Amino acid sequence: MLRTTVFVGGLAAALIAAGSAASGYFVGKGILDQRLANRSVTVKGVAEQEMTADLATYPLRVTVTAGDIAEAEKRLSDQIGQIVTFLRGYGFDEAEIVAQRLEVQDLFAQAYRPPNVDLKGRFILAQTVMLRSTKVALVTKLSQSAGELVRRGIVLSSEAGGPNYIVTAERLNALKPDLIRRATAAAKTAADEFAAASDSEVGGIRNANQGVIAILARDEGAGAEGQSPDKRIRAVTTVEYLLVR
Repeated sequence: MLRTTVFVGGLAAALIAAGSAASGYFVGKGILDQRLANRSVTVKGVAEQEMTADLATYPLRVTVTAGDIAEAEKRLSDQIGQIVTFLRGYGFDEAEIVAQRLEVQDLFAQAYRPPNVDLKGRFILAQTVMLRSTKVALVTKLSQSAGELVRRGIVLSSEAGGPNYIVTAERLNALKPDLIRRATAAAKTAADEFAAASDSEVGGIRNANQGVIAILARDEGAGAEGQSPDKRIRAVTTVEYLLVR
């Protein structure tokens, strides 16, 4: 009877030990699986596309001064008319040329007017002719020929600056799908290279961020992006991939 009791007790101990070992195995495997599930790599993919702006705006601003407002208005109107005629002759349509509002400044009406104001310069009138055209190359050529207006006695104000070159939303939206596809493919390549170096394999995507689409001047030193008709469109995607094995 005593032997039976010892045997049963020994068997129970063995079963308990086996159960503990199995439990430890599964717990350990669960931790390992959890660690493997948490292994990931975050990579960025970049794609670029060169293009030319499809819209250009060019403000041509004129300022005149006179002691008589009627005289100032006449001089300004004459110069604005010459600018419009010049643009039409250059090949731009009437719909592409808009004369913006007239600005009038009376120095004598200012509470803190400059001292010793010359009566001949009492009134300052200014107006901007805005050229907005899809003829981008022609706008660039025009900006290089602005000296012709000077020879006609028209001095353009430097406040307005030169042409501004724009990539429209329609053109950008047409480029985005291919840019994002190529950027994502570049990210996958980077993830594969990392996985190979770490003796792993790339699994599914855990998280992804399209990032931003940036419009840059194509060439370094070309000035601000808006001043260059030649653009470089850049897409950046950030993707987190799971690593398996």
